[in-house]
This record gives sequence, C-alpha cells and structure tokens, in this order.
Amino acid sequence: MAETLTKERPGLLSRIRGVFRRFQDFRMHNQETYRRSNALLAWLFPVFIVCMAELNQDVHILTFLHFCVRRPTVILFDILFTYLLYGLLIMITNRIWAAATIQGLAYMTLSVVELFKFSTNGNHFKLVDLSVGTGFKSLKNLSSFAYIKITVPLVVYVLIALFMIGFIFVRNPAFTKPLRKRVLPALGLLTTGILIVCVPGVSRTVYSIFDVDTTVSANAFSTNEKFEKNSMLAFIVETTSERLNNLLQEPENYTKEHTLETVSEPAIAAKSDVRPNVIVVMSESFADFRRVESLHLETDAYDVFDQVAAQSHQINVAVPTFASYTVRTEFELMYGLPVRSLLDTITPQREINVEKPSSMVSYYNSLGYETAYVHPFVETFYGRDEIYSTYGWDQMVFHDQFTVPLQEYGNGYVSDETVTDQILALVKESDAPLYLHATTMQNHQPYDWIPNKTELEVYLEGVRASSIALQRLVNELNSIGEPTVLLFVGDHFPSMRKEGNIYDAAGINSENCDVLYEQPALIWSNFELQEDALPQETVSVFYTTPILMRAAGLPIDSFYATVLKQMETYPVYTSIFLEPDDRNETFDLLTYDRVVGKDYTSTREK
Repeated sequence: MAETLTKERPGLLSRIRGVFRRFQDFRMHNQETYRRSNALLAWLFPVFIVCMAELNQDVHILTFLHFCVRRPTVILFDILFTYLLYGLLIMITNRIWAAATIQGLAYMTLSVVELFKFSTNGNHFKLVDLSVGTGFKSLKNLSSFAYIKITVPLVVYVLIALFMIGFIFVRNPAFTKPLRKRVLPALGLLTTGILIVCVPGVSRTVYSIFDVDTTVSANAFSTNEKFEKNSMLAFIVETTSERLNNLLQEPENYTKEHTLETVSEPAIAAKSDVRPNVIVVMSESFADFRRVESLHLETDAYDVFDQVAAQSHQINVAVPTFASYTVRTEFELMYGLPVRSLLDTITPQREINVEKPSSMVSYYNSLGYETAYVHPFVETFYGRDEIYSTYGWDQMVFHDQFTVPLQEYGNGYVSDETVTDQILALVKESDAPLYLHATTMQNHQPYDWIPNKTELEVYLEGVRASSIALQRLVNELNSIGEPTVLLFVGDHFPSMRKEGNIYDAAGINSENCDVLYEQPALIWSNFELQEDALPQETVSVFYTTPILMRAAGLPIDSFYATVLKQMETYPVYTSIFLEPDDRNETFDLLTYDRVVGKDYTSTREK
C-alpha cells in the first residue's frame, strides 16, 4: 500500500506542474499575439484604476462624471500621480502585471477603507490613521467600529477592478529590462514623488498648477469640505504632504535655562493636609445635544445627568477633537497640556520621545498617590499598553484585566456600569489616596443596534445609561466615606453615519461647528472645594486636571502653576477657536519639553 502511494504522488505533482506549464505557455502566447492591445491595456491601467477608486466613493457614475467636469485638473493630478507610482512599480518588479496588481489592490483597498471610515465616523481616511492600533487584537476590534454596509455598487466596482487585474495577468503585457536599465528611471520616478509629497516648495507649486485644495483644515467639517474638492486620491496625497511639511519643530531658544525660566510662577502650597482620591472619568462620546439649538431637542435622556450636575460644579470646556481620535482629549487630561502645541496630531501619545515622560501620573506619584488607568478595550489600540506603561501607572486595567464581572451594553462594548464597578473596587482596595483615570467605551459608534430607532435616539439611550452609572458612582463614592473629587467629561461629540446624519439635519458646517467642540464637565466632591479655583468662562479641557488639583487644595508645583497662569490670557488654547498664527509660546515650549524634548521641567528622578 505504501509503495502504491509513493508511485501515485509523483504523478499528481507532474499533472500540477503540467497545468502550470500550459498556463504559462498560454500567457506567453498572449504576450506575443496581442502586443498592441496589451500595450494599450498596460498604458491605460492607471486611468482605469483611478476611475474605479473614485467611482467607488461617488457610488453613482453621473456623480463621478460631474466631479470630473467640475474639477478636471484634480482628476488629471490623480492620473499623473498614479502613472508615477505605476512606473516606479514596473521598474521595481520588472513586470507590468505585478505593478498593476500591487497598485490595483492598494487603490481599491484604500477606497473601501475610506468608504467605511467616513460612513462610520464622519472623518476621512489619512495615511496617519495607520498608526491608530497595532497587533491582531487591534485589527480584530476595529471591525466593531466600522459601519460596514456591503452594497451592490461596491461589489460591482471591486469585482470589475479584480477582473481587470486578472485580465492583465493573463494577457501578460511584455516588459523585461535588465536591472542596469531600470535603476536610473526608478530613481528618477522615486525622486519626483518625494519632491511632490515632501518638499514644501515643490508641493505648493504642483498643487497650485492642478488646483488641489491646500487649505489648512481647522476642524473635521472643513476637512470634509477639502475632501469634496480634492477627491480621495488627491486628498490622501495632499494631507500626507501637509503632515510631512508641518512636522513639530524644536522651539527657538530651547535650552534648559530658558525652559526653566519659562516656568516662572511660584508653587502653590497645599490648602489642607487632606489627600483626596482624584477620579477622572472621560466618557466616550458623551455630549449634550441640547446645546445644538437648531435641533430643538426635547428629551428626558439627560435628566439624571442634570441631577448629578446639580450636586456638582459644572464648567464648559473646549475639546480638541470631534467624532473620533479620543486620545487627543485623553492626552490633554493626562498631561494638562494642549495638543495644539503638537500641531494637532491625531495621535499625540505617539509623539512622546521621553523615556519616562512627566504627566499627571508622575505628579500624583510624587505626592504619594497610587495611580490607576482603566479602559475596557483592547490594550494595543492606539498603542496604549506600550506607551502608557512609560507614564508610571501603578496599575493599568484593560479589558482582559478587569477584576469585576464584565457586562456588555447593548452594542457589545463594556458597559459604564462595569467601569463604575471597577473604579469602586480600586478605590476600596487602595491603601493610599488614589489618582485614577478611566476612559469608557459604552457609547462608541455605531448607533444602529436598536431596531426602528434613529441614530440619535439610540445614542441618547446610551447617554441615559451613562448618566445612571455616573449617579451610582457618585453615590457610592460618597458612601465609602473617603474624601474624593471626581471630574466627569466627554471626549467629543459622537460620530454619525454619512447617510442622513444628524449634523447635516442641524445645518452644521465648517463655519458654525464650534458648538460641537464644547463639552460640559462636572466636578463633584464630598468635601468643600476651593471654589475660587473654578473658572466661570469656557476653558480648554487640558486646564481641568490642574484646576482639579487646585480646587481640591492639593499642592501645585511651579510647572502647573505656570499652566494655570496662562488661563488668564489664553482660557482657550484649542485650534478650532483660534487663528493658525495665534500661538502661545509658553505652552508650545513646555509641551515640546515634556513630550519631545529633554523634559527639563521634570521634578522627578529619571
């Protein structure tokens, strides 16, 4: 029996090799027989793939044709830039079919990702989005974010693109050049691409010639308007140039002496010997839609929130993001510094270049506090596990480390009630005063899991549930009996789907979207606060954590005393509310120092 199997195996392999050889002979026959049509096919492929990628965005052929008529130079830019990449791929691979396959799959993948991303959270895809998460767990959980709707046009366009890629492979257009004849053209094409994308003078000239919109976007809505003018491909290229040409630069006079001189305010002594627990709850997508006057919203979803607010001090804060990029607000709360000083990067924590960065965590550690970070989601998302571990947290509790029973909300995310349970457990377990930051997940999009309800109605049910959890947290913290101060704030307004979203209905655009960058923040305590520390006007959210320290009577070092001093002249240092050239040199210097520089202002040993 064994001998029979041994004899049969070479025959099977031979048949497979025979099929492969015949297929290769067929491809070589096509290459020789259809030289002219193959050449036409090869040269027209970049035009084809640009049309398919953009058509996938516009869905309807007439919409795409209307864009071509309205913005012909932008489409021409897309095509010429695609030819540049296509030629470079041909020089590298030495095969036309390989270049077409790589470029075709890349363009259609980008097109599908962009379509789903914008439909999910109202923000367009940029290459920097690739830095959001790392690892298989992040990719797996990202699928829960996306509003993935497989439509007939989407399937048709993808299949057409795949068919064309396969057809080029079978027809096998001829191109084989020795390496010595490909090196110089490849270097020339690569250099041209780098100049266009990376060199400001060249970028501005090229974009101007093709009328590519280079307006610096102050908010998510102006970014979306830029996308409408530029199309997907030109948008990705231009925003990549914008990012590369506006990298964070070392401030002038960045020296240890000058930096320490900037920290000029005297430290503020403690107002009492009490060391209260300090709890910061950043609630995912929690926002007050009653502030959007054009909606004329009548709902009881905020009733419990209002009850907690009646027991608390409420302040109005400006947040640095809308609909997504939670880590922007999270960074400002953890550092007490503005992301504006980091050029509004969407992932400020990835700018950190200090081995042991100074933040609220290290500050509370220096006061003898235990510190804990709680986030009921995968730890690798936004690289939190790797990056936040450098902050000095005593505990980091991600989804898999919760010590209380996990309960999911209706949309599949961990409920705020569970986060409340975990916070209370950590407070009770701590022998020392506790500084805790919790970033919730319950109210993350999509908001389509309750049948026969609109997105806004589903979202408001989440607000109601979050408010109930907040009320229980306040009541139980009070019953524990330990002095405690709590800050509750939402990170941003929620994202809504592209199709009929509530912001379109409210008439929100780049000119009037300021209201979507303001949030109510509650400061609750079970002991008397220093009320003169609480601002009456709107302030940027990064001020709230130093404000919390001052209101609680905690000692404040010269660094955060200097930060609070800036509130007198710059109560809001958040980009959407300022002109691009309106800069605060103190904030820009101090933020650079603690995030990118030498951390001269640190008061702890490294």
